[in-house]
Amino acid sequence: PIAQAALEVMGNGIMKDTDLGIEWLADANYSKTSGYNTTGLMTWNAAEKWVDQLNAGGSSDWRLPTTDEFSHLFYDELDGVVNNGIYDIHNNANFALFSNIQSGVFQDGSRYWTATPTSDVAIHSTFSFRNGLDFTDNGSVGRFAMAVSSVPEPETYGMLLAGLGLVGVVARRRKQIP
Repeated sequence: PIAQAALEVMGNGIMKDTDLGIEWLADANYSKTSGYNTTGLMTWNAAEKWVDQLNAGGSSDWRLPTTDEFSHLFYDELDGVVNNGIYDIHNNANFALFSNIQSGVFQDGSRYWTATPTSDVAIHSTFSFRNGLDFTDNGSVGRFAMAVSSVPEPETYGMLLAGLGLVGVVARRRKQIP
């Protein structure tokens, strides 16, 4: 069976990607619109600090997306086409769920920092909505940042509840022993 790309509106500016089990902050330049940064352009270290401190949509466990997550959003969710800007070719319904996606005329005006590591600590991976490709850039240049957070699987909640129940049983038995 073929997996169907799906985005769910969670409210509070959050989009859930049910394929990857992550949530996207729907404002693709939230650092600017929230007043954190005047343009949204940040060094890689500043972008890491921004997502680490971010508290949005009732969540505080935000991080930078990986290049694979960006590619999935671009190609699978938004129906982007390689070497075409996302504003030129996209799935209208899913594209409308996001705001402020940067897809500037020049490559530099459309790149987003990613969490995908490189072999050089001074060089970091970026993704471009201008053409759906990933690049590498010096971490000291200004790029945009989007945020994602992981969505716990239902099994995780089940294990958490089972663990809490077990702790309660052990505590009760200790209390009953004279």
